[in-house]
Amino acid sequence: MLLLTRRSSRHKQLKLILWLITASIVAFVGWKSWQLGVPRYKAWKQQRALAQAKEFIAARDPQNAQVALEVALKTIPGDVDALRVAADMLEQVGAAQAVRLRRDISRLRPDSAEDAALLVYTAMSFRDFNTARDALAAMTPEVAGRTPALRAALAFALATDNRPIADAAFDRLKAQLPDDVELRFAHATLRLKHPGDTQRAAARAEVERLAAEHPQLALKAYRALASTALQQRDYATARRALESAGRHPEAVLNDQLQLANLDLLIDKQPFPEVFARLTPRVGKTAAEIGQFVQWLLVQRRVSEAASWLATLPADADIQPVVAAARADLSAARSEWDELLRQLERGAWGPLPEETIRLVSAARAIDGQGRPVLRAETWGLALQSTKGQLGALRTLHRLAVLFGWQPESETTLWSIARAHPNQTWSHQALFDLYHAQRNTANMRDVMNTLRQADPSVARYQHDWAVLALLLDPSATWNAPKRTLEELHQADPANPNYLASYAFALALAGKKKESLEMLARLPEPELSYPPRLPYLAYIYGAAGNAPALTKVAAAATSGNYLPEEFGLIRRAQEIVTARPPPPPKEKSAKTAPAAGGSPSGKP
Repeated sequence: MLLLTRRSSRHKQLKLILWLITASIVAFVGWKSWQLGVPRYKAWKQQRALAQAKEFIAARDPQNAQVALEVALKTIPGDVDALRVAADMLEQVGAAQAVRLRRDISRLRPDSAEDAALLVYTAMSFRDFNTARDALAAMTPEVAGRTPALRAALAFALATDNRPIADAAFDRLKAQLPDDVELRFAHATLRLKHPGDTQRAAARAEVERLAAEHPQLALKAYRALASTALQQRDYATARRALESAGRHPEAVLNDQLQLANLDLLIDKQPFPEVFARLTPRVGKTAAEIGQFVQWLLVQRRVSEAASWLATLPADADIQPVVAAARADLSAARSEWDELLRQLERGAWGPLPEETIRLVSAARAIDGQGRPVLRAETWGLALQSTKGQLGALRTLHRLAVLFGWQPESETTLWSIARAHPNQTWSHQALFDLYHAQRNTANMRDVMNTLRQADPSVARYQHDWAVLALLLDPSATWNAPKRTLEELHQADPANPNYLASYAFALALAGKKKESLEMLARLPEPELSYPPRLPYLAYIYGAAGNAPALTKVAAAATSGNYLPEEFGLIRRAQEIVTARPPPPPKEKSAKTAPAAGGSPSGKP
């Protein structure tokens, strides 16, 4: 009986061991399958979302396209290939989020000159030249010296009309690409704006020669020659170039409109004649229809625009742009009730019914002369959009049309906070507050930007400087720490160096502040926006001659009240400081004429 019990016990132990081994194998296989399967599933889900986004873009459904792109990016965070595809798609539909994605890609691939260059190009396509400048400054010397980065630097210099930088970029590119025709052409078009007559004539001859030898450059050449001639008021040359551009097989409607502007404004031709010549040349694409209507509205030809729209066929592909154009006509005529009815039908994009009702209510309240209640009603209209970018942009457009500056401002804030990628809204607010000399609100705009994207050093820097202007205390606070960190991360950056020196001066560290300032190259010491800060540094250190020189140079600057206050405070510090007492000389210690105190030569 004892033997049987032992055998039974051993049998149970063996079964338990076999069961544990089997369970372990099953668990391992399951874990391994999950480990291999999840990434595959995520990759499949990401590719499916990207494909859906592409379909939505083709169907002109940007909202669903953006949702699909967000799914793709969240499925595998940090996937550079997905980020590139998403950035391409967003740029294609004109969505400013493409700039942030390009910036993320550059951070993930800091050694990629191609991605760094794409960030510059994308930022410039959205007129975000600050971001483009930041992208160029953030490149390492190695990346900045590669061909794609140099091309981007040249494009930025051309866009900002910076001839010295463009010449430098061209010289480096010429060494790398001596036979690049496009490069020679770009440099020649830049020199068309040279102040010297001889240089301009040589550049014009070079552009014409390259266009004759390389037909693919001809249309670009005509446009460049026309643009430069118009800026220089050389209307005869401009007309010849525009006529040549109009005859080119690849000419577009804008080439015809440029020539029409010359006909109307310079040659004073009758509008009916110019209009009759133009209408047969306007294609029936949505883009050309919208462009032509906008041109007519700029010419204040509302009735002609309405009559021409009435001749268009009932083509489904052009109906959205025609509806938008008709709403534009109502706005140009100040027919607000009709405009709101058209917006309710989606003329400018989706807009909630409640939003339309609240806008209409705000219009009625405005007629009663009750601005406070109007602003409250407008705030409800903003809330009713639930943060939808298209609806918010429509509200901003309406506020501008109605001439409601406070409502325009609050709408811009709604866009800036809900959609930090829409940097145009931040720039509009910043420009508004700068014109008003409202430093506190300028600081708040930069604070919104830096919180939305803490990785952008410029946002951190500008916020810190504005914060110190408003609170110039000696406490070593967050703005001063931010400037210290920026300087430590990029010691050669003159902006960070000068601003850190300013922070040190505010903190009473005069010696350290002057030591920092001594590292600035001479040209940086005469940079106009920097002068009030230099004045304070010199004044705090008691350097009256340097302060006087800087203050004299800053008299005509376009500065904020607080920046002018820095100069006044510096002058008060120097004026209030008593002069140092004269040193007493004794017969024993006074040196002989021309000698040193020790009597040594």
